[in-house]
Amino acid sequence: MPEISIHELTQTFGSTRVLDRVGFTVPDGKFVTLLGPSGCGKTTTLMSIAGFHTPDAGTIAHGERVLFDAARRHNIPAEQRELGVVFQSYALWPHLTVAQNVAFPLKIRRTDRAEVKRRVGEVLDLVELGHRSDAHPHQLSGGQQQRVALARALAHGPSALLLDEPFSNLDAQLRERAREWLGTLQRDLSITTVFVTHDQAEALSMSDEILVMHHGRIVRAGTPEDVYHRPGSRFAAEFLGRCNFLTGEARSAGNGTWVLETPGLTGGISFRTDARPAPGPVTVAIRPEALTVTASGTGIPSTGWQAEVTHTTFLGDHYLHTLRIGPHVLTAPTTRALHTTTVRVDLAADAASLVTEDSGPQRVDQPVPELHSV
Repeated sequence: MPEISIHELTQTFGSTRVLDRVGFTVPDGKFVTLLGPSGCGKTTTLMSIAGFHTPDAGTIAHGERVLFDAARRHNIPAEQRELGVVFQSYALWPHLTVAQNVAFPLKIRRTDRAEVKRRVGEVLDLVELGHRSDAHPHQLSGGQQQRVALARALAHGPSALLLDEPFSNLDAQLRERAREWLGTLQRDLSITTVFVTHDQAEALSMSDEILVMHHGRIVRAGTPEDVYHRPGSRFAAEFLGRCNFLTGEARSAGNGTWVLETPGLTGGISFRTDARPAPGPVTVAIRPEALTVTASGTGIPSTGWQAEVTHTTFLGDHYLHTLRIGPHVLTAPTTRALHTTTVRVDLAADAASLVTEDSGPQRVDQPVPELHSV
């Protein structure tokens, strides 16, 4: 399965640039997720790859085949791109049976009738719905409809799969089962996949690489572990789950290690960065689970800080506490209830990471010379 390469993809609507020179590569057989809030440009990017949207500028290639090149006015129609697409709404035809829905992309390609029957049976077995081939969409559950949409996308043997929030209509339990099932299927098929979601749990659990999008830009790219623990920007840190932020002055401790000095936190907070922090106040991000909370007076050694518990929330498998340390308010979990309001808080080594503030959406007051309409 060839890789997908995106270069300088740009789209402007009115005075707002919806895609701002977006570029990335989806390696052969990998699962890459575009993650971000509504309006960040992730679906526009996916639909541009699929051929259902025409950007102002940039190129899209699938292996050696150029699908779109604005400068050359080259744009292969969606039906000729040989990509499998699953839409958020599933887009199943209600008057057609499951088998007829799945057969549709094969029939428009004038596939031989015997081959259509063979291929439909094959992909329905793949998504575990061979026994429902004669059912209509309204007779299926939401999860089954999602699998029919996936079977239809796979029917013509696409060389890549594009998924636009396919689990958004499912309840929480079914969504978890569906993403496990899809992840296993994708790995078994080794099909190059681009997945769009606003759900950080989906992105973290399924992806080989995550691209965090904000205001039409990719603000962070990396493995799930890298993006979660070293988000790089305040937006990425907040979008990928709960996070604590501390601001202060940074001083060098040598060898790429810095110490954030801020009132109330004796000894400061150590963090590492390859780049010298900008002059002035800097901010570090700390995930709640990097903080260990113990009741004062337990005899457990601690080099951390004394804190006051101001609020506790029970979340089933853990408790989430709001803590006040001097002028700072932090959150941290424990697996057991605390029976005191005075605690000690310790920070795991290398748990703090430098983050930058995010710029707002880019506005275009004058036409951009390098953009080409197609």
